[in-house]
Amino acid sequence: MKSFKATFLAAIALAAVNITHAQSVDEIQAKYIDALGGKDKLNSLKTVYQEATTEVMGMTLDSKIWIIYGTSMRSEVDVQGQKIITYLTKDKGWMINPMMGSTDAQPIPDDALKAQSGRLSAGGDFYKYKENGYAASLLGKEDVDGKSNFKISLKKDAQDITIYLDAATYYVSRIVAKVNMGGQDIEQVVNFSDYKKTDDGYVFPRKSSTNNPQAGDIVNTVTKIDVNKPLDPKDLEKTN
Repeated sequence: MKSFKATFLAAIALAAVNITHAQSVDEIQAKYIDALGGKDKLNSLKTVYQEATTEVMGMTLDSKIWIIYGTSMRSEVDVQGQKIITYLTKDKGWMINPMMGSTDAQPIPDDALKAQSGRLSAGGDFYKYKENGYAASLLGKEDVDGKSNFKISLKKDAQDITIYLDAATYYVSRIVAKVNMGGQDIEQVVNFSDYKKTDDGYVFPRKSSTNNPQAGDIVNTVTKIDVNKPLDPKDLEKTN
């Protein structure tokens, strides 16, 4: 009887911990949504166009990005008069990279495509994570660049994403996605900083850095943002 009672109490305690964690994730999510202007603001975000400078391997390049939320995304990086073009939807993606000796569109592997899925969602993967089929768990706190951050795991099928949110501002400061590229498992780390509001109240990070195994750190600094201007999905899919 004592053994049964101890097991029963342990089960109750474990259930209480799980409930607390679920509540904690939802509380953090609510503050994250508030930090980005609230649900109504995020739901009104339909398109964005950004211009930026990209620093990579000692070069400073001009780049552009177009996003139709929920539909597709296109980015262009100008390298000495040639364009590296990336196109993504929820189901497919391709890249044209003349620096690799090809002007034909090459498909993006499924794992890499899934790791980018949050870019098509206003508010990212953490906003509406339940609706998008993710299981979330709070992994405690961890410092990022000397600042305390909530560490949250999002998992769905083979997708494994860790999001770090600044405990003071509730902005995303880092995303780590585990990706299989060329048969090798790697961690893709993207850091975000310099959050600012646009004139119409939308919040975006103005700087991001991505660690690339081949190219080192790739740093993007946004110089222009246009929100909710009409974009044609067919224009985003053009290969030139």
